[in-house]
Amino acid sequence: MNRHWQQLKNKALELSYRTANQHLRLAVTGLAGAGKTAFITAIINKLLLVSPNNSKQLPLFSVCRDQRLLATKRVLQPDLQLASFGYETALNQLLAETPQWPPSTTNISELRLAIKFRPAQGLLAKFLNDTSATLLLDIVDYPGEWLLDLPMLGLSYQQWCDSVWASIDNFRLSPYFEAFEAKVSALLPDAEASDEQLAMVAASYQQLLLDMVQQQGFYLAQPGRLLLPGDLAGAPILSFFPLLPQQLMAEKWVSGSIYRVLEHRYREYVAKVVKPFYYDYFAGFDRQLVLVDCFTALNRGKAQFEDMTRALNAITQSFRFGNSSLLRRLFAPKIDKLLFAASKVDQITRDQQGNVLALLNAMLAPGRNFADSAGCSVETMAVSAIRATRPGMVSDNEYGEQEVVTGTRLSDRQYVTLYPGQVPRHLPDETFWQQQGFHFCDFAPPKVDSAEDFEHVRLDHLLEFLLGDKLQ
Repeated sequence: MNRHWQQLKNKALELSYRTANQHLRLAVTGLAGAGKTAFITAIINKLLLVSPNNSKQLPLFSVCRDQRLLATKRVLQPDLQLASFGYETALNQLLAETPQWPPSTTNISELRLAIKFRPAQGLLAKFLNDTSATLLLDIVDYPGEWLLDLPMLGLSYQQWCDSVWASIDNFRLSPYFEAFEAKVSALLPDAEASDEQLAMVAASYQQLLLDMVQQQGFYLAQPGRLLLPGDLAGAPILSFFPLLPQQLMAEKWVSGSIYRVLEHRYREYVAKVVKPFYYDYFAGFDRQLVLVDCFTALNRGKAQFEDMTRALNAITQSFRFGNSSLLRRLFAPKIDKLLFAASKVDQITRDQQGNVLALLNAMLAPGRNFADSAGCSVETMAVSAIRATRPGMVSDNEYGEQEVVTGTRLSDRQYVTLYPGQVPRHLPDETFWQQQGFHFCDFAPPKVDSAEDFEHVRLDHLLEFLLGDKLQ
């Protein structure tokens, strides 16, 4: 009884805050390697440290600039079935004697902050009739791999198979492709299915997808839970894969055949894995932050870069966009602000940061136009939540004064000074891929004495876009 009473109290409190427009659910995601965990850790760290006497690190965040942010504290999260975001663990890794970037996201997690602030003179101050107000901020972290499944909501099994095989040229780059193709080709779609046979081919497909993402540097892999199966590991709902186009003539195939079983498992996966994620979590977000690591994709090559561009635009069209009226905020929230942030911009020279912003806008034009047309406020930024390098200048006999970055290279922990190269301002053409000299280097986190010493690039600008209107 006590537990149910507490749940009712929590729901009532949340409802009162949403009624006052003082509750916000911020979702943070991105594709593999975008740095989500470190990014969220940095946001939480900065907000927890801010006070009226300590606001200089976020000068573009208006509530800090005006010294109206009084305090931020972590409070109990509302959803007891979600894992708690591992803030302390991630922060300790960043502050270790040998600093480490926190590991990638493997599950959905949540953390709630209560941001106490002094309202500006206006409606909120009059409504609250108090000298302070509180914004409840729920930060939800979820794997980008799961996000890649959202386009499956609109596809039949046959359509999904066609979409997967449209990338056959990319698959051929993997040493595991021939084995998977041979196993699928050997199947008779109208033959009776067996769990063992389907599990064997699904395992071969899983091996192919893992290699494509982890070794070949691609992004668009479905189903995403094959990459991060969690508690679904070994379950038949994950034992499906795309049949070849010539195997999809299914009009006369009966129940129990390989084709029908794969089709059924696909539909069950969409219904019981993808849809619950969408309706239970994704559709309830108010703001969405998508982190994009442009530099690693440029390093990897044309096919990988174009694959990332397709993946980002495909998932963007799955978002629920639109302005949130009061009734919609209470009963059917929609994403009303979307931010695409090019991460790790401290790891290129300052003169190239404008280029990466222009490139990001070019990459995301189709998805951005979709969001704009649905009434969502869309922004792109070039940011770094934790600055890992320092800018500098060197003299070159051929080029004269040259901008560089210096920092600790992650691979061997050597302190290096380098010029990563020029970032294209537009979608790269064939000339770029044939002649480009861009070489992005992964840098280790900086060695600092305390959490207050972490520097950033435009994190205050990011917070102003995502939270500023709720802290007026």
